[in-house]
Amino acid sequence: MTKEEALRMVEEIRNIEDIDEVAHSYEDDLREAFIEFVAKRKDKLGEIARIVLSTNDIRFSRWCA
Repeated sequence: MTKEEALRMVEEIRNIEDIDEVAHSYEDDLREAFIEFVAKRKDKLGEIARIVLSTNDIRFSRWCA
């Protein structure tokens, strides 16, 4: 993820801020993409990001308001 990609994704969220659920979904996508980007690192921060992403494998109902 580049700075420009992150800025573009934030701008997309700003453009739909009046559509709460869609904006929330886009925000979740941005956060997931960033954590995945960091998880590719081979340092301690990458290790922590991989731990955070491991919750994707936990099976429970994910509810959105």
